[in-house]
Amino acid sequence: MKIIHTSDCNIGQTLHQYSRDEEHKFFFDQLKDIILEEKPDALIVSGDIFHSATPTVLSQRLYYHALVELSQLCNDLQIIITAGNHDSPSRLEAPRELWKAFNVTVIGNLDFYKDANENGLSYDASKIQIPIKRNGEIVGWVLAVPFLNAGNYPSLEGNDGYSNRVFSFYNNLKDDLKSKEEYIENHSVVAMGHFMLSGVNTNSYNKVIGGIESVDSKDILSLQGVDYWAFGHVHRPQDIGRHMRYSGSPFALTFNEDYTHSVSVVTIENHNVDIKIREVDSLIPILDFPFKPKSYDDAVSVDEVIYKINEIVDNEYYVRLHVKSDMPLSEVTNARLMDLFEGKKAKYCGMQVYLPINNTEESNSTIRTLDDFKAISPYELGCTVYKKKNNAEMPDEMKTLFKEVCDDVMQNK
Repeated sequence: MKIIHTSDCNIGQTLHQYSRDEEHKFFFDQLKDIILEEKPDALIVSGDIFHSATPTVLSQRLYYHALVELSQLCNDLQIIITAGNHDSPSRLEAPRELWKAFNVTVIGNLDFYKDANENGLSYDASKIQIPIKRNGEIVGWVLAVPFLNAGNYPSLEGNDGYSNRVFSFYNNLKDDLKSKEEYIENHSVVAMGHFMLSGVNTNSYNKVIGGIESVDSKDILSLQGVDYWAFGHVHRPQDIGRHMRYSGSPFALTFNEDYTHSVSVVTIENHNVDIKIREVDSLIPILDFPFKPKSYDDAVSVDEVIYKINEIVDNEYYVRLHVKSDMPLSEVTNARLMDLFEGKKAKYCGMQVYLPINNTEESNSTIRTLDDFKAISPYELGCTVYKKKNNAEMPDEMKTLFKEVCDDVMQNK
């Protein structure tokens, strides 16, 4: 059995209010070429199809168009899509019956129900046990598990922690599959998942916001009977042990994701697994200009950035500026820097300002009493902590995301 594994498309995402639609189309064009070359039995997408649970009409149209085109590339190509934490399970599953005509299976959630003979909730395991066929014969199975909140995993007696729940869920799902009449021992088994594993290299602040709890990777590794684990949720492509892989996002979604992006081509024969990495290009590269300093001392002045900016503004980049200043930049200086991009190909995406450590300023801003603490909003407090820890202002994009989280928490108190 051969599969192509990708995840975390985040269709509809913007970077500093710039649409990424053309970049998504560029990725799907590359994916088409890879499918035509590799001729897989299945394409699997491990969650976060959309960036928002309420995608725009244009985002949905892009998704539908790409999926129809991909489904028609090869005879018998199966496409399996699971929901991630960014997706609306019900919205993703709504056209599920229509997708069957294109050999596409979409799993948004599990159909839980109350079983009178058991404690807690049960679910229909067959919904997420997808047979992969070649010339009409089953060659393997995909356990298409979508993103589930910690409370959605069936509870356990005794040690009922999140990691143990996940381990037990997959173990029972795998054992149930092997009890099926259609299953035979030489069938390949791939398990999908959308959560954080311990030991993963995130290097991306959106992953901190995206999920606090992690699953013990040693537990998952100890599960026998799964040939390949196809994970989503973490944007950096990486292996987490033998035959366990995050395929990563198709291109850099933030400035913290400046690394090579790829899809994974996985071939399984008699339970022997070969993983081939197919790199994908970015349509518009991201650029920290003139570089990403470690501290105020390493950074350059506003005048130096202005002097050097002509090196890059005529090229199509997403650009985040890094400058140092003895005090927060004035609105005039901010406007002056933004004007450098007017009418140019480069896209201005904010600025990180590095400030010197000022003991007097820090002393004046110290929180000394409970009233001081109450007077500061969670957003202001977070920005203050970030600045003290990193000796720099929080980046604009992170501020936007952090404010959304704070506002949501305060509204739901």
